Amino acid sequence: MCATADFAARCIRRTTWAKLLYFWCLDWSHPMNRESRTVTLVVSIASATTTTLPAFLTGALAVVIRHHLDLTTTQLGLLVSTFFAAAIPFSLLIGPRVKLLGVERLMRIAVASTVLSLLTIALLDSTFLSILVSLILAGAANGVMQPTVNQFLVGRIKLKGQGLAFGIKQAAVPLATLLAGLAVPLVALTIGWRYGYLGAAIFGIVTFVAIPTTNKGSTEQGDRTATKVVLGPLIILAMGMAFGAGAANAMGAFLVSSNVHSGFSPGTAGYLAAIGSASSFITRIMSGFFADRRRGNHLTVVAAMLMIGAVGYLLLSLGNPELVVFAGVLAYAAGWGWNGVFNFAITKTHPGSIAHATGITQAGLYCGSLLGPSLFGVLVDHYSFAVAWQVNAVFAVIGAIAMWIGRRALRAELAGRDLGA
Repeated sequence: MCATADFAARCIRRTTWAKLLYFWCLDWSHPMNRESRTVTLVVSIASATTTTLPAFLTGALAVVIRHHLDLTTTQLGLLVSTFFAAAIPFSLLIGPRVKLLGVERLMRIAVASTVLSLLTIALLDSTFLSILVSLILAGAANGVMQPTVNQFLVGRIKLKGQGLAFGIKQAAVPLATLLAGLAVPLVALTIGWRYGYLGAAIFGIVTFVAIPTTNKGSTEQGDRTATKVVLGPLIILAMGMAFGAGAANAMGAFLVSSNVHSGFSPGTAGYLAAIGSASSFITRIMSGFFADRRRGNHLTVVAAMLMIGAVGYLLLSLGNPELVVFAGVLAYAAGWGWNGVFNFAITKTHPGSIAHATGITQAGLYCGSLLGPSLFGVLVDHYSFAVAWQVNAVFAVIGAIAMWIGRRALRAELAGRDLGA
């Protein structure tokens, strides 16, 4: 009997999902731990999702908005790109000043600004210019939110659980694309595309109310070491982020339109995009979970995932309806599932300058997200979806190479410090 029980215990300990459950149950009996961890993770993903929704909702609803407002594919790409362009200066300026200005205060300002932009699109007569202005406001809010929510997470989550925490927080992006994809068949094609923005605004209002007004649960993990920002390697890594995220955000903005071009109905195309987003959602969480249990090499994992994602983009370029589901899942899961691991690596190497360091790399992501959808739209208008997907694959490969080079440069700068890039 004892031998059987011992064997069962060993099996449970070796099961990945059992380990995941064990992590969540760790210290669960303590009310403060339970409340602090749950509130932190829920608020983090809700806040990041809210400030990301305007861009991906616009991309997913493009097939409907284009006909109502008579917009070209290039104009739609410009709308999404403008969102990310507005985020760049705010990410760089706010990052070093997050602690000074107040983490929770900045999060509430960012969410409130996003809600205002969503309500403007939903309730007022929309033109290309009015949507453009609204997305500029939403992009600025997202630029404030990303480095701020990184500091919020690290200040409240213990070090041994930060990989999973970042995976969950970064799952906000595929969650936003999943919701945006579902908005096509469930909202845009039934009651109207404006209701998609209205629903997102309501979600944002709930999120605003949920954001804590104080930082009572802080573990001050972000302040455990005063760390100088190593600018050179971070710029290289930001370039990797630019190419990788540029390809991924172009996919998020145009996969529905591409699937429609391949012969699917808009509703089915929305569901297919939602399936891909779900795969990225799961990958980000699981990759963060395994990052907590791996000693270093996080940026190597990021580079490998980008290379696999490039294969998914190439398969999408074939335009074969039979491959769309597999290619979409591969591109989303690998090509867009690495962000949590990346941010975890940056925070581990800059434990005292988390918002500053991730603000720099996030600016790279915004640069890529600015250029990626715009270039994709231009390539589709002047060539084809096939050419656009092939260029996406090249971008992902360049991003992987930059990650590998940046990792080597970062390790050289931080030689002798056990921070595990």
